[in-house]
Amino acid sequence: MKQQIFIDDIHEYDYELIGNQHVLCYSNGEQWTSLYKGVVASTIQDDGNGLLLSLYNEDRLDYAEAERLFVLLKLVIQPAKYEIGTKKLL
Repeated sequence: MKQQIFIDDIHEYDYELIGNQHVLCYSNGEQWTSLYKGVVASTIQDDGNGLLLSLYNEDRLDYAEAERLFVLLKLVIQPAKYEIGTKKLL
């Protein structure tokens, strides 16, 4: 079942888990041109020994690809809770 991914209240991506493959597609939102709408942006496959990445731009990791990878990794490792900030040490 596809899930919608919102970033800053904008439906940016659609996510689906197909077997052991996590698939992130561009949404059909107006922020994307027809060239990108519905197209697979990135995938992560869990092969039991690690994660196999498939990135839209394989030559380098640009800022947009880094954001997509961040979203996918958070979905792959769901039970984890991350907190970034400063805490007063006792």
